[in-house]
Amino acid sequence: MAERPGETLVVTAPATSANLGPGFDVLALALDLSNVVRITPRPGPLAVSVEGEGAGELPADASNLFCRALESGIGPLEDLEIVCTNRVPLRRGLGSSSTAVCAGLVAANAIGGLRWTPDDLLQRATRFEGHADNAAACLSGGLVAVAPGPRAMPVAVPEDLGFILVIPDGQVSTSDARGALPREVPLEDAATTLCHGIGLVMALTESRLEDLPALLEDRLHEPYRGQAMPGLADLRSLTGTDGCLGVTISGSGPAALVWCRRDAAPPLSGRIEELLSGGTRARISQLAPTGVRARWAGNESTKLERAIG
Repeated sequence: MAERPGETLVVTAPATSANLGPGFDVLALALDLSNVVRITPRPGPLAVSVEGEGAGELPADASNLFCRALESGIGPLEDLEIVCTNRVPLRRGLGSSSTAVCAGLVAANAIGGLRWTPDDLLQRATRFEGHADNAAACLSGGLVAVAPGPRAMPVAVPEDLGFILVIPDGQVSTSDARGALPREVPLEDAATTLCHGIGLVMALTESRLEDLPALLEDRLHEPYRGQAMPGLADLRSLTGTDGCLGVTISGSGPAALVWCRRDAAPPLSGRIEELLSGGTRARISQLAPTGVRARWAGNESTKLERAIG
């Protein structure tokens, strides 16, 4: 291994929202909500702990998804202490599994000195995930479109575009959500969704926010997944009012992403919380401009020595 003895590697991985309406399995964006993993070398068997989201539920051993991704690069894990501090809710359509996979691969790249390129990382993450959209956004940050390879292609986003994450208490597994999709869809629905997806990318790059309400409509997956999402119709009734530009299902759901003008986010968030009762949370969110990041955190004397050369 090429790790720095005695130093802790800190890896931060952002939540993601995939599909973005008409961009099924192609479009995704990274959000300013992150999981953090700390990997510290120390003698003895592997020690894993999970704090925050998933504590007591996610495995605290080598079967943890982060550990599996890390092990795929550096081999059997030992002499390591791994602490996962999770803020991304599980099974809500916010890319929690991608944060684990991408963080593990980036950690392996750093610890093993593997020199994997961004494309290498995305290809490996896609093999874990089965599809590339969440992983592409998690690794690259910003809003991305997945190109063949797979490769992540950045899509420019207007500065005055804001988001509100609407996170219900209920959970949905990705496999169950995919099982709700039909094997065939009408040709008209496919063509309309393709038109909207291309139009959405063009409207974003040209800062035409006024076009988003019509372009966020999807006919491939949201009509089927939305049936299991109480409150979605109420959320969509806000479109066209108070700066709300539209609502998309986040990944496989049940979380939703409300698109809005940035300055309208605070009052709109208040309206959403009044509209939806129960344990649903409305979180004003911003696009995360960077994806997974890793840094070595040594002791203070080591930092000072490096700072002064």
